[in-house]
Amino acid sequence: MRNILRLSLTLVVVGIVSAALLTGMYNLTTPIIAERKEAEYRESLQCCFPEFDTFETVELEEDKFDLLYDQDGDLVGIMATAVQQGYDGDITYNLAFDGEGKIIDIIIISHSETPGVGEVITTDDFQEQFMGKSYEDPLTTGEDVDTVSGATISTSSMIGSIRRVTGVAAESFLGVESEEIDIVSVPDGVYSGSAPGAGGPISVEVEVSGGEIIRIDVLDQNETPTYYIESYPLIPEQIIADQNLDVDTKTGATLSAEGIINAVRDALSGALEDGS
Repeated sequence: MRNILRLSLTLVVVGIVSAALLTGMYNLTTPIIAERKEAEYRESLQCCFPEFDTFETVELEEDKFDLLYDQDGDLVGIMATAVQQGYDGDITYNLAFDGEGKIIDIIIISHSETPGVGEVITTDDFQEQFMGKSYEDPLTTGEDVDTVSGATISTSSMIGSIRRVTGVAAESFLGVESEEIDIVSVPDGVYSGSAPGAGGPISVEVEVSGGEIIRIDVLDQNETPTYYIESYPLIPEQIIADQNLDVDTKTGATLSAEGIINAVRDALSGALEDGS
């Protein structure tokens, strides 16, 4: 009995000491790691924007934007930090824009995509197709940018996320205004529209009656099923309930949700143009 007590006490002491050592190592290394990451980030800023003098950080929901200014106070660029769900987990990356909103660099900070497959998102061949593009480009999968066979989910996720962040940067910091849709002014009828989703174009059919949207059907899509079910029928139901396209897209499948919203916007915009 005495030996059992002695053994138990020894294990307790060992556990306490081990925990203390681990805590001490964590407290010791955490600031060092943070300083190293900060230094690497500063180096990236200097590489992308050699003329920058100061920067201002703005956080918009899940994204962070650093606005970089030269000595005269003029905006020389924007560095975004974003997180996107990939195939095997989160992809954290920086997206650099020049003062006109054109993409000049993509820096993958961390990812857990499959080696030799999904990690293609880190390659020059994949990233180069985005260089020089801006909010004026559709960044549509299969049109002006391409996915990579065997890594469709990883590359589609990055394409969709880059498209979204590019739009947010343009509307928030470059004075680009998103199109406002006056649903009450849309003539009665059934209209079709499409917009990029995470996996390609999403096509919808929208029915309007008495100045209200009464039906939204998705006719075609190539979204990942496990993500798509988080957006449909939830997003159409929210649009119809609110009679507004400004609905919450935080569904766990943001790119699919935004694709549906933009496809509805496209349908209604076409209706207004035809009716004008």
